[in-house]
Amino acid sequence: MAEHYDRVLLLITEAVSDMLERPIEDLPPLSESIDLEGLDAVMSHTASDVAVIFSYAGLRVFVHSEGFVYVRPMCEDECPNLGRKFVHSS
Repeated sequence: MAEHYDRVLLLITEAVSDMLERPIEDLPPLSESIDLEGLDAVMSHTASDVAVIFSYAGLRVFVHSEGFVYVRPMCEDECPNLGRKFVHSS
């Protein structure tokens, strides 16, 4: 399970980095936006169909227990130049 969880964290940071066109190193720590242990506990519970939604680096992040990550601007009307990003852990 740890490998799947690590992959989801990487997908989150890569998707946000791509959307903002900023290096991952320039993003704030993910732990400032969400409890990483809590996210791990929720994502590790394979018997559930779970989704977690949170804000990170000015974006809305949706994470599904199957490894889907979807990122969109929180200000879609005010930020038309930012698209949306959908990724899945393979």
